[in-house]
Formats: sequence, C-alpha cells, structure tokens
Amino acid sequence: MPLTKGHRYTWAQILEQTGADGSPPYYLPHQGTHVVAACVTTDLNPDAPNIILAGNGPEIARYADLFCRQSNQIPVCVKSADREWLCCGTFKLSKSSTEPVELRVQSDRAKRSNIYKILFLEEVL
Repeated sequence: MPLTKGHRYTWAQILEQTGADGSPPYYLPHQGTHVVAACVTTDLNPDAPNIILAGNGPEIARYADLFCRQSNQIPVCVKSADREWLCCGTFKLSKSSTEPVELRVQSDRAKRSNIYKILFLEEVL
C-alpha cells in the first residue's frame, strides 16, 4: 500500500509500506540499492520536500548517487513536530547539482557545511 499525501506515519509504517530494509542511510529508505522513499527533516533540509541536501558521508553520498540514476517516483516524508512523518506526496528527481555556487547557497541557507549534492524534486500529480 503506497504512502498517502497528507497522512502521518511512524518510521515502522514507512518501512512496512515501502518494503525498505531500514538500514542506513535513513534519509533515503531503500531495498538493497533501490531507493523507495525519502524521509528528511526541515532543520537539515529547509526547502523539503522540493530540495533535499545530501550530506557527504560515504553511504549518504552513495545513495544520493543511486537515487539520481533511478527513474522511479518516490514518496517524500518530512518529520513533523509530533515526531511522526508527514507524507508530502510522490516526487521524482528533476535534477541534481554539485555546482560549487549552488552548494554554497544551499549550505548557507541550511547552515550546513557537509552538503555533497543537491537533489531537486518535483511533485508528480
């Protein structure tokens, strides 16, 4: 059963409904090397769900790159104040960037220094 826009989910429900294996990196739940969802926080991703800022840790960067090679649509969830995950809809990658100027702008905006890649998403209606 797919995640529904506007509904809230626990982490366990997201794993169950997407078939994700629950292994790191947690921001891109996956089955093996296939990304099946995105789960982010607005403190690290202020423009979520439309922009996801992938960090530069090895597995974090690896799964960002794997997602960029996929053509599927995924549900994107943002952690809400009640610690549950709000499904913001189904999105697809419109582009990604490692352009230094864009990275600097997004780093400043998010107050982060560890951004590896910017994932620009568009909602699929």
